[in-house]
Amino acid sequence: MPVFKTLDIRGLSFFNAYEQASKAFRDIRKNGTLELILDKKKNFTDAFKTWARTKGYKISDMDEDNRMIRLFIQKVVPPKRKKNGTS
Repeated sequence: MPVFKTLDIRGLSFFNAYEQASKAFRDIRKNGTLELILDKKKNFTDAFKTWARTKGYKISDMDEDNRMIRLFIQKVVPPKRKKNGTS
């Protein structure tokens, strides 16, 4: 399982891009990052930000230029709660 993966989804329909991103994210390790390269013409950035937040993931960075948008989504795993044991 990789810690970092790049997925170029430029030119795809939203449905295909979403499917590929979901599949790629399943392969990412805990606390790993998926870099999505998005088409500036078909700007799905807000949709992928919303998707990441609903899954409990974190948008760690975003980079934009005149050709593409790079969105970095981190698979954050919340710390485990300590059990209160009585001895």
